[in-house]
Amino acid sequence: MLESIALRRVLLAVAALMGAAAILLALFLADTDDNDVTVTGNAAVDELIPPRNAEVLSQETVGIDLAAGYDARLSINGVDIPPGQIRHLPNLNRFTFRPDQGKVIESLRAEQNCALVTYWRQETGSAEAATISWCFTAS
Repeated sequence: MLESIALRRVLLAVAALMGAAAILLALFLADTDDNDVTVTGNAAVDELIPPRNAEVLSQETVGIDLAAGYDARLSINGVDIPPGQIRHLPNLNRFTFRPDQGKVIESLRAEQNCALVTYWRQETGSAEAATISWCFTAS
């Protein structure tokens, strides 16, 4: 009888230690740099600008950094950004828009803002486009 009680206590202690070790391992391996799974798991998208759920100023640049060979269209809060107002940096394949006077969006809303990018491989054209969307807060 004493042997079974002692065995139970040992098993409970081992289980508790294993549980604590599992929790510590999970915390250690947790992704603490706020990587966005929809970006890190997407070969076409290198970076969202600003990142998902970021807090930015109302004149912040919004856009996307794509892998080479992709083209894109951008809309912010449901407003399509004209191609002439999108800045494209070919060396980085970065497509950005900065709100300003005289542009289709003069400043971001002082609340949640959402961007939608439609992107496609240049060799296949926009008929085979994909989209990615994200939101951020401006102040």
